[in-house]
Amino acid sequence: MFKLTGLSTGGYRAFPDRLDLELRPLTLLYGRNNAGKSAVLRLLPILADSVADGATSPFDIGRVAGAGASFLDVPARAGKAAGLKQMALALDWSDDDGQRCRDGFVIKYIDEANQTIIAGYKCSGPDGLTFRAAAEPWPEHENYRVSADNGSDEQVVQPRFAGLVPAADPALPPALAALRGRLLTLRGQIQWLRSVRSRWSRLVTRTGRRFGLLDADGANAAEVVVTDPAVFDDVAAWYARPEIGRRLERAEATVGQPMHRLLLNPSSGPLRDIDLLDTGEGMIQVLPVLVACALARARGSAGILAVEEPESHLHANAQQALANHFCEIASGADAPTIVVETHSRVLMLGVQLALAEGRLAPERVRAYWIDQEPTGESIATLVKFDRHGRPLGGWPQAAFDEDQALARRLLDQQLQGGAFG
Repeated sequence: MFKLTGLSTGGYRAFPDRLDLELRPLTLLYGRNNAGKSAVLRLLPILADSVADGATSPFDIGRVAGAGASFLDVPARAGKAAGLKQMALALDWSDDDGQRCRDGFVIKYIDEANQTIIAGYKCSGPDGLTFRAAAEPWPEHENYRVSADNGSDEQVVQPRFAGLVPAADPALPPALAALRGRLLTLRGQIQWLRSVRSRWSRLVTRTGRRFGLLDADGANAAEVVVTDPAVFDDVAAWYARPEIGRRLERAEATVGQPMHRLLLNPSSGPLRDIDLLDTGEGMIQVLPVLVACALARARGSAGILAVEEPESHLHANAQQALANHFCEIASGADAPTIVVETHSRVLMLGVQLALAEGRLAPERVRAYWIDQEPTGESIATLVKFDRHGRPLGGWPQAAFDEDQALARRLLDQQLQGGAFG
C-alpha cells in the first residue's frame, strides 16, 4: 500500500514558486509570524477535505479557511501564476517495496462554469510510465483527453470526480483507478488541530461514540480520554513524566447518565480533586495534542497529524517533554507522520538533543525554515540534521538572529553597569 511521503505546490498563496514538503515521521515548520507556516501545514487538512466523501471541490478549503472563502482566495497573487486562477498540487507516494509514484494536478477556476476543476493530471507511476489527462476547453471541460507514454492511442473520457477523487467506474483508465485507490487511503487518516484548542465541559458525558479523529478545535478530546483506555494510558503517561509530575485521573460524577471529570493531581501530597480545567492553560491546551498523538499512533504509518503550535502556553520544561514525546512516537517501527508548526526554540532543541543522544534517527526528521521576502513572497528552506543534531547545509542564520541580538544587548548593558564587578 502506498503512503503519502511528500506534497508540492505551485502558485499557492504566498508561495508563487514551487513549494516542496517532505513528510517524515516528524516534520517541523519553523519561522516568524505571517511567514506562511500555517498555509503550508493547512495543505494537509485541505487535502483531507478534498478526498472526503462529501468533498465539494478538488481543493476544498471551506472548513480550513472559514465561511465566505473560495478557491479564488488560494492562487498566488505574484509571480508567474498571478491572475491565472489556478494552482498546481503534487502528491508523492512510496510503498514498503521502495516503489515511488507522483500524482500531479492543475486545479483551475473556470469563470464561465463558476466551477473549480482538475484542469490537468499527470501520473509518474511506479512502473516508469507516465499517464496524462487534460480537460478540454469550456464548455467541454468535463471531457478529458488522456494519453500514456506506452504507445497506446489517445482517447477522450468523461470521469466523474468527488473532490479530488475519481468516482468508481469500470470504464476508468487504469491510471485513474489507481489514483482513486491511493487517495482513498487518506480518508479518515489526516488529523488537524488548530493553534487555539477549545475547553471541554467540566462534566464529560460518555456518549458511547468512538473517535478516530478529533474536531479541529479538540473539543471532543476529553470524551476520548474518558472512553478509550488506551488513549487514557498514553495521555496519563505524559502528564506523569518527571518534568510534569502530575497524575491524570477519571472521577465518576453520575448525574442521570454516566459522566466523568478529568482530574490532574500532584503525584504525591495531600492535594486532591483538582479538575484539569483548573490547572492552567498550558495543561489544558496540550490535552487535545496528546489525544491526537495517541490516536495517530494507533493508526500506525497511515496516520497523519498536523498540529499548530502544540507548545501553546507551556513552560520550557513541558515543551521539552512534548518534544521528547514527539520523538518517541517518530522513532517507532510503525510511526505515523507528525507535522508541527511551531515558534518554540525549546521544542526544536529538544528534537536536536534526541538526535544527538541517539533516540531519534536523522532520516526520521525534517525541518523547514519558512520566511517571507520583502516582496511578500514566502520561501521554505529544507534543513536536514546529522546524527549529532547539527543542521546539514546550515540552518538559516536569520532563524535565531533575535535570540542572539537580545543576548548581546543584555550583556552590553550588564558590562556597562558593572554587573560583573
